[in-house]
Amino acid sequence: MVLFGHAAAAQDARITYLAKQLATAKDPRVRAQTAVILGGTSAAAVAPLCRALKDEEPVVRAAAANALGELRQPDGAACLKAAQGETDPSVRAALSRALATPVVSQGGLYVQIEPVEDKVGSLTPDVLKFTEELIKDKLQGIGASLAPRGEARQTATSLIKSRQLKGFLVRTHLLPNGAAGLKIEMRIMTYPDQALQGSWNVKAAGGKYESQLKAMVPRVVDDAAADLDWKQ
Repeated sequence: MVLFGHAAAAQDARITYLAKQLATAKDPRVRAQTAVILGGTSAAAVAPLCRALKDEEPVVRAAAANALGELRQPDGAACLKAAQGETDPSVRAALSRALATPVVSQGGLYVQIEPVEDKVGSLTPDVLKFTEELIKDKLQGIGASLAPRGEARQTATSLIKSRQLKGFLVRTHLLPNGAAGLKIEMRIMTYPDQALQGSWNVKAAGGKYESQLKAMVPRVVDDAAADLDWKQ
């Protein structure tokens, strides 16, 4: 416990030092680099980075926006939204990128969704995309944050550890169920380690595929959530 306390105190002292440097360094390149460093720290960096969004130099404002996107904190997202009246094109682009990064809440679910696989062999890309969007909507509805596709393993591991998240990967297959039906099979693994936690499936028949999927996706997610204790 003492070691942890020392580590936390050291981190706070570092952020305090960097925050002062971000506010007072005369060279805008130093301020911009300081913002980049703060983006790799913790929630305590949000306040000084939010103030840096009003720096007189566009390069510093853009660096602060990027750093807030890296931190993925709810308070940071609020600052980014408030700065959308920005006139500099480079800063506007940084704000847009940062706002497109999902916010991650402390201690919550963090889920990577793989592209839905067609095991029927004749499904259209629209049906697969529709299925994926239903899964995303359902998971976000139960409080999950979604990991960006292609996220580096080290990045995911660090984020999950620092925010004390429950990381899971969702792998979904659509299979035939008779002549006009579908079966959805959802395999859940830990993320990013990919240790299998279980497999759940639901069947439907009759009507359009989209109608079947609207009925199946919420149920299969609910079944998995109940077994894995995903209550938020």
